[in-house]
Amino acid sequence: MNNRIDLVAGQNCPLSTPSLHILVSHGTCPQGLELDVSAFLLNAQGKVSTDDDFIFFNQPAKVDQGILLEPEQNRFTLHLERTGSDVQKISLAMTIADGASKGQNFSHLNSVTVLVKDFLTGLELTCFVLDTTPNKETALILAECYRHQGNWKFRAIGQGFVGGLQPLAEHFGVDVSEAETSSSATAESSPPDVTPAKLNLSKVTLEKKGQSISLEKQAGGLSEIMVNLNWNATPVKSVGFSRQAATEGIDLDLACLWEFEQGEIGATQALGGHFGNFHAFPFIELDQDDRSGQSVGGETLRINGRYWQEFRRILIYTFIYEGVPNWSHVDAVITIKTKDQPDIEVRLDSYRNDQFLCAIAVLENINNQVKITKLVDYFSGHPEMDRAYGWGLNYVAGSK
Repeated sequence: MNNRIDLVAGQNCPLSTPSLHILVSHGTCPQGLELDVSAFLLNAQGKVSTDDDFIFFNQPAKVDQGILLEPEQNRFTLHLERTGSDVQKISLAMTIADGASKGQNFSHLNSVTVLVKDFLTGLELTCFVLDTTPNKETALILAECYRHQGNWKFRAIGQGFVGGLQPLAEHFGVDVSEAETSSSATAESSPPDVTPAKLNLSKVTLEKKGQSISLEKQAGGLSEIMVNLNWNATPVKSVGFSRQAATEGIDLDLACLWEFEQGEIGATQALGGHFGNFHAFPFIELDQDDRSGQSVGGETLRINGRYWQEFRRILIYTFIYEGVPNWSHVDAVITIKTKDQPDIEVRLDSYRNDQFLCAIAVLENINNQVKITKLVDYFSGHPEMDRAYGWGLNYVAGSK
């Protein structure tokens, strides 16, 4: 029997487990209305202690605090036992992108629902349904998880906020900047900015296969390029005419092939223990092998941008080490991050369920700039991918 607690604005209830899924959904959504969900990890003063305590589409995880946002699903994963004692409250919000300029507000949605589930069992713990027909704002503070006498509780709020994501973030103490609009040439000729770096709310999604984007040149060069892979570790699969949860999770590995200007070639991947080195050759390092699929941060490749001029190209790929190929339900996405530039997102949005490996994107050195191109090409294995892109490595069977 599911003893779900249904709340109205202002009510609260205890949380029976520290590991949660929180899903935000809504009623009608007019064409062209774009919604974003976000979270703020707040101290005793009701402010973020650092800009990293702002969780949104361009900064979707903070592993040490046990929080992950899946923007496309409007879903948070919380492991509150990892949350530091300085975080007294986690505030959850929803905003309408460019709502004021488009004449859009939350009354157009009719309702917003916040559903809290047990992370392990999937049981519904509590639910808050807000009637938004009176709300003319473009931001809503939906609910919060907060500490009370050594335990965590959930409170339904439903408070409208005038302004979009940026004013809301600034309200909670985040230092925010607008997306950069200057061209590469302007960036090269302008003097270095000596003001403190601000959080950029922009991101770029490469929608089509073959679409490219180049990172802007910066006066101080690149410091680090982070390539993060996140996926659904336990996809749903079809069995006959019914749908049921997969009995085993998928171990999806992030990896890359690299080639230097002087001709050196190789791979960085968990298979065979080739985790690489960030500070020494090959200046690429894989942070972990998430075999359980439960890490909120997924897997990340770190590329030392200070040596970018020595690279020719890097091929980012992922492969299924264990589990049945079911790419259509893995919902994998890579996010490429570098300081003071918009995040670049590439989703695995086309599928070949008869193949075990997917080449996701290639990073090329074009006049010492980073050109990123979406690939999403599927292969039966490493040798087939190698031949397709002319790398020239020899492969033997490996394990981890």
